[in-house]
Amino acid sequence: MTEESISVLMSVYRGEKADHVNAAIESIVEQSVSPDEIVVVKDGPLTADLDRILLEWRSEHPSLFKFVELEKNQGLGVALREGIQQCSYDLIARMDSDDIAHPDRLKTQLDFLKTNPEADVVGGYVAEFEGSVSNVKRVRTVPSDPHKLAKWARFRCPMNHPTVMYRREAVLDSGNYRGLRSMQDYDLWGRMLLCEKVLCNIPEVLVYARAGEDLYRRRGGLEYVQIEYQLQRDFLDWGFVSIPVFAANVASRTAVRFMPNQIREWIYSKFLRSDE
Repeated sequence: MTEESISVLMSVYRGEKADHVNAAIESIVEQSVSPDEIVVVKDGPLTADLDRILLEWRSEHPSLFKFVELEKNQGLGVALREGIQQCSYDLIARMDSDDIAHPDRLKTQLDFLKTNPEADVVGGYVAEFEGSVSNVKRVRTVPSDPHKLAKWARFRCPMNHPTVMYRREAVLDSGNYRGLRSMQDYDLWGRMLLCEKVLCNIPEVLVYARAGEDLYRRRGGLEYVQIEYQLQRDFLDWGFVSIPVFAANVASRTAVRFMPNQIREWIYSKFLRSDE
């Protein structure tokens, strides 16, 4: 193990498409700087196709893959909380199981952390694509300056979760992921900022994510409103946001969650991005 050793952390559940998971893993295995470990959390029993794909990859790279199996599906927050504890190395790169990593993603982030040893988390931009990564529809940008990022975090999630690489001890020192089924990343960034951790973003596309109506449909509805309200309430109780910011955040988010899916997609694409 060296200071540059990297674990990649991915969670998989039975609702995922096997070919998407296969493409995600392939994009990590073929990085210009190879990971030292890929930790896959099976969030409950998987389909036969998903199990087959994972076993095939482990058969090809037996020393690279570590599987963590949860007895039942508990959601991303619990899966990542357990996964963090199972990672062997201090540098951990998050990877969603249906995204595709830029070939130089790990190298870019490793170089950044070596140059900026004070940084605890580094993320980047996400390019949303349809069909193939050459058909990019929009890019989800986030602030790169740590001071702007910390201010922006009071109003919007300051990082693209699927792009981040973080220091394991910094995450654990901030309480690790909580068992939330949604917005577990925003919750973690808030607590890390309160613990005076340094969060940064690189102004480059690091991950390609599949776009489409389902992406925005998942961000609507009463359940999402309730989860988001509780998170904002926690932020208020912790002193992360003020009462006026809490009220404004809840009001604006509630309105967006109950809008038709097409309008919500338009708002995300036009307004919910960095203004750097």
